[in-house]
Amino acid sequence: MRLKPALILLGVVVLVQLASARALDSIGLIEGLLSPSAASPALLVPLAFVFYAARLFAWFVAPGLVLGALVVSFRPDPQERV
Repeated sequence: MRLKPALILLGVVVLVQLASARALDSIGLIEGLLSPSAASPALLVPLAFVFYAARLFAWFVAPGLVLGALVVSFRPDPQERV
């Protein structure tokens, strides 16, 4: 993976994480799961899954992809040796 697409991917994942955090806060995830009269858990659980998957990806996977792309970008091109 090249550096620019890796940075774009990191930015998108961080935006998804922030947007889903605001959405879960506005609909009251914890209150909805604990309250029997609130929103259906069938709606809340998939939203929570997207949020936590984006958070794990943003904190662990995407920085590794960016670091790997940065290391590869400084590696000499094998075609230039000829």
